Amino acid sequence: MLESCYCGRTGEIESREPVVDDEGRQALRCPECGHLDRLIWLPEQTRSRMFEEAEKRSAATHGSSTAA
Repeated sequence: MLESCYCGRTGEIESREPVVDDEGRQALRCPECGHLDRLIWLPEQTRSRMFEEAEKRSAATHGSSTAA
């Protein structure tokens, strides 16, 4: 799924960094500006799939799962 960030970055949403915010909620962080998107505009099931895919991509790129 392609998306654009406020900073102007465009790319696959799953390519963002998966994190858990200060309130314990899952979010995806823009690699360019650090903006957190909690994907609240997506249905719950789709939001979970996007976060899981981002975790898989992050693990493949960085060698481990990411959390803030």
